[in-house]
Amino acid sequence: MGVIKELYAVASRLSHQAERPLCGFCGRGRLILIDERPDPNFGILGLLQQTLKCDSPECGKFTIV
Repeated sequence: MGVIKELYAVASRLSHQAERPLCGFCGRGRLILIDERPDPNFGILGLLQQTLKCDSPECGKFTIV
């Protein structure tokens, strides 16, 4: 049973990485969530502001959504 649980854990990590959006600047890297906080203007409505970073070594740019 230990091997099957490990396989499920690896599969869940891989599927999570495949769902990350592509970088809008370079189009090659995937965006990693760096920070998440209430939106300064609309936080009272429950909206969040996310800071994302491209994982490509050539790019590494930040995106705020």
